[in-house]
Amino acid sequence: MKKTDRYYEYQGCIHIHTTASDGTKNLEEVAEIASAVDLDFILVADHMNLDYRFAGKEGYYKNTLVLIGYEHNDPEDCNHYLLFESSDVLPADMTPQEYVAEGARQGALGIIAHPDEIRSRVGKYPSYPWLAWDAEGFDGIEIWNQMSEWMEKLKPYNKIKMLFSPRKSMRSPTDRILQIWDDLNLKKKISGIAGIDVHAYPLKLGPFQIIIFPYKVQFQSLRTHLLLREELSSDLDIARKQVYDGIRDCRLFISNYRWGDASGFEFAARNDSRLVTAGGSLTDYNKAEIIIKTPDKARIILIRNGKCISEMNGDRLECKLKENGLYRTEVYKKNRGWIFSNHIRIGL
Repeated sequence: MKKTDRYYEYQGCIHIHTTASDGTKNLEEVAEIASAVDLDFILVADHMNLDYRFAGKEGYYKNTLVLIGYEHNDPEDCNHYLLFESSDVLPADMTPQEYVAEGARQGALGIIAHPDEIRSRVGKYPSYPWLAWDAEGFDGIEIWNQMSEWMEKLKPYNKIKMLFSPRKSMRSPTDRILQIWDDLNLKKKISGIAGIDVHAYPLKLGPFQIIIFPYKVQFQSLRTHLLLREELSSDLDIARKQVYDGIRDCRLFISNYRWGDASGFEFAARNDSRLVTAGGSLTDYNKAEIIIKTPDKARIILIRNGKCISEMNGDRLECKLKENGLYRTEVYKKNRGWIFSNHIRIGL
């Protein structure tokens, strides 16, 4: 946790599998690893399984808050969807439109998982894209999914390199998914989160066995940083609501820890009377400016309605606003994505 004069910043990882589905460690083991790398929270989402939640396993493990939802998919194994706080696992024969709507009706937090997979749907490692963009009621979208990006880049000629250096292959969210996310936010708030989709698969290479993306490795890659107005509560029910409400309200940014700890990153808009951060809004651009501060020097890009309007190298960018719009920022190190903010709405 990092405290500023405006908010408390908490780092966590979202989209984690355990032995309750196709992960390779049980919940207690996963929580121990998360605590060892100083994660403030993790969101577990096993496939079609809420056994750990019903067993009362949510809570604090040392200093790490563990919350449990599940990952739903349609009968064709597409349209994967993370649901947190649904009353139970929803029926497997539901359409995406039905399980998204039912999750919303129940007040569950719903996040579209790895939507941007374009590799073939056939073969040993098929894609699991999101196709049901007419579904209504989702709260967020994985704009960057680590396992998804890795699988999209995996080829016969680079397999060994990709297996042994999985984090080095990571670049950034695709332009496709960022454009979709921007377009969605012009209509309503849709949170953009990072999903690590960790399973820690064992793989045999001749006489050797390696683990693809061990939990500890992925916990030190894509992270979601929540910006809370109050300190995360020690009471489970209150803390759960704080985390889920923060995600719904887009009060967050995501980072690739591989390129440096992004804690302390600031993205704000201010005028004569107010200052807001990601997820916030100002009534109009009059006398307003955007301020971006990074913990290290990098390439900072300010984006309005999906288009770059300002760019510089350094650790600070300030820009006086000339138009209303939907603003966010992207930060790169050596052309690799480091930090991606959620939106600030000006005059919308």
